[in-house]
Amino acid sequence: MSRLPRTACLILLVLAAHAGAQTVGWRGDGTGSLPKADPPLAWDVDEGTHIRWKVTVGKGQSSPVVSGNRIFLAVEQDSLLCLDRETGKVLWRQDDGYGALPPGSNPPQKRPPSAPGCGYSTPTPVTDGKGVYASRGTGIVACHDFDGARKWIRFLDRPQATEYGRAASPLLVQGKLLVSIGGLVALDAQTGNILWEAKDAVPTYGTPAAARIGDVDVILTPGGDCVRLSDGRILASDLAVTKYTSPLVHQGVVYYVGTPTLAFRLPDKPAETLRLAALWQAEDLEGEFVASPVCHDGVLYCVSNEGVLYALDARTGALVFRRKLPIASAGGPPGAEPANIYASLALVGKHLFLSNDAGETLVLEPGRQYKEVAHNWLDKGSGATLAADGKLLFLRGGKRLYGIGAK
Repeated sequence: MSRLPRTACLILLVLAAHAGAQTVGWRGDGTGSLPKADPPLAWDVDEGTHIRWKVTVGKGQSSPVVSGNRIFLAVEQDSLLCLDRETGKVLWRQDDGYGALPPGSNPPQKRPPSAPGCGYSTPTPVTDGKGVYASRGTGIVACHDFDGARKWIRFLDRPQATEYGRAASPLLVQGKLLVSIGGLVALDAQTGNILWEAKDAVPTYGTPAAARIGDVDVILTPGGDCVRLSDGRILASDLAVTKYTSPLVHQGVVYYVGTPTLAFRLPDKPAETLRLAALWQAEDLEGEFVASPVCHDGVLYCVSNEGVLYALDARTGALVFRRKLPIASAGGPPGAEPANIYASLALVGKHLFLSNDAGETLVLEPGRQYKEVAHNWLDKGSGATLAADGKLLFLRGGKRLYGIGAK
């Protein structure tokens, strides 16, 4: 057999590296379900058990995003980091502050207001396996290739609709980058040019969710709007309003978790004006909900910042069980200091993971009865949601990022 020319070999290697690449962002595909991951269920930071590596990356609430052998992470104030998945080594760091903008961008003299717990790097990046896209609480949106070269950067001069800063992560759908800044803005992922803007789709702290109605792609916002992806037309509004949590789309149903918690059936066919059928409304969930839910095997799981886990029948909204968790929370003990359950729930493989910002992670067996599998600790915690890929789990703790897996 004749040998391929060197150029052809390189092309094949590049194609192989990107083969099967999929869009990955906050909570993976946005649902928090990572069925192919199989990381350890227990770890010990003091003894080093299953602590594959730990790397100081800096402050921030952005969740890690895994694509191939790389991890992407936003850190304060304006940096985007790329790390090696196996070792945690920082491969590159890019600054996307106002100083990186091209001439004529006219950024403000001062940053918009942001609470210390939110900062400017709470939104999680999104990647399609070729580029990585990040939005900032400053109004900056940027795209980099996997080697760190900046492809484009722009400033969106839009009013900040949330008091404590911006937390909504960008979505990448059919070549459009959806950013919740002022309203819902669609950018061309290749160029950063604005394609359309739905100004009335006012952001909350939650991240919008992508869905499909017939052959039409739509975006469902935490503010209760259903926006057509192709042109930004609002097809339905006032469905629900969730201040912190994100809509969850699962098997043709969209769930909004808050007070109250609601479920709507998505229609089978698109139309210029949509009516979403209300399935149920649950009034018996108490507390404040920051963590977004997951749905598995007919059960919707929600956790309040006060440390109460609710399991609801996904079809009827009926309460399956309610459990006060053995984890530090805003609701007080256990633990001497109060903590927040800001990190969203994750269904990793066959287990349910939930974390607080004190460094605790509970691992549960999903089902219609509460069953705890493991209770884990790190030195410090975070409000960021974990990521998992293969046999590895990635958790932020304080200024560090941890890779958890067999050494």
